[in-house]
Amino acid sequence: MDRRKIIVSPTINTPAPFVGFGGYCGWPRVCRLHNGDLYVAFSAGYWHASWVNPRPDLPDEYRQYMARAMAGGADWHAPTGGHIMWTRSADDGATWTPPRDLCVIPDAYAPGALFQHSDGALYCGALIQRSHFYAGRIPSEPLDFLRIMDEHFPEQIAILRSEDQGESWCEVGRTSGPFLTRLEHPCSFTEAEDGSLLMLIDGHAQPNGARWVNALLHSSDRGATWQTRSLFGHPDYDVEEGHCARLPDGRLGTCSRPWGLWMTSADDGFTWDQPRPILELSPTGGKAHPNGCKKGDLLVTADGTVVLLTCGAPGGNGQVLYSRDSGETWSMPAPDRGFTADTYAYYPSACLMPDDSIFMVGDHQGFANPHGPFGAEVLATRFRILSAEEGEGVEVLEIGGQLHPPWGAATDGGEAADRKIEA
Repeated sequence: MDRRKIIVSPTINTPAPFVGFGGYCGWPRVCRLHNGDLYVAFSAGYWHASWVNPRPDLPDEYRQYMARAMAGGADWHAPTGGHIMWTRSADDGATWTPPRDLCVIPDAYAPGALFQHSDGALYCGALIQRSHFYAGRIPSEPLDFLRIMDEHFPEQIAILRSEDQGESWCEVGRTSGPFLTRLEHPCSFTEAEDGSLLMLIDGHAQPNGARWVNALLHSSDRGATWQTRSLFGHPDYDVEEGHCARLPDGRLGTCSRPWGLWMTSADDGFTWDQPRPILELSPTGGKAHPNGCKKGDLLVTADGTVVLLTCGAPGGNGQVLYSRDSGETWSMPAPDRGFTADTYAYYPSACLMPDDSIFMVGDHQGFANPHGPFGAEVLATRFRILSAEEGEGVEVLEIGGQLHPPWGAATDGGEAADRKIEA
């Protein structure tokens, strides 16, 4: 029995149309606020990556790239790109408010991280991804190299803060961390032991993408400025995305795409232990990597269970792994995948409910809709981790209010778009 909730979609609780909107409602992040509300920030746009479009300042190759990516993509008119929007529920997910703009920053089309500090301030981090096209095409000739670097890099992450439980927002800072060219969407915010802010980000270690690495940034002025606390990765494998959380034993932990490498820090993120795989993943489809363990979420229940949400091959969307010993060992149904909470939940995000159940959101994308050729919907599932006495696995629970079926049967629209965006 499906107990899935649709929060926003091209036809359900739809954002007010704006120039460039194509029915894409995706990339959600969820936070349970101190006042008890469930707060979801998401991307409203036209495609998997809703950049400003068209871009006459870029070579014609970019138009061809967008034409391959999406029907009509070469000429889709989106002068500000996608909007980051928000909606909230005051009744544990049964009903949701009409979406409102969180921010409109050209090329910052999705919320990468959403977090409420113990002092009540709410933070959102968003990548301003205006130079993705050049990230793997930086010329080697010295003058051309310098010209492209000066005009397009480094990319930046915008830091936004709300002091009124997410009703209004202001941009308080921007950072590129230590990276010189391409960044990914910020992974997560975490509170440091002294109450300051930590932000996990990732980017290309060298121009043209020789290796993805993680950086942990630190802010002591509520997000205005950032310093690099540590850089960490693997000499042979990409360490991309992830979600940093404090474990029951006090360490910080994160798990990375595409190999499922688990890393922990015992000194508040200054140094990290050697990455080790928690999933047995193998390259597929002619790739050099498995493209598994994509960004999801990492949280700790009241009884100390560490819960990792993820997606990607071979386990698909909405996967759940968990550990009862601070990440030393993990429960999963097979060595290469987690338990399935929702086969539609691409890039899942989650928060704890008062009863210690988990409220998970994700997106289902890639379908034609009344607004455009590539729609997406934000969906939610609530589940709990079975107790040790009950065995291993998850139980999906009810969410109040009206339920709706997902749009069509396909669940791999995000994966397909990801392959195009990497082309």
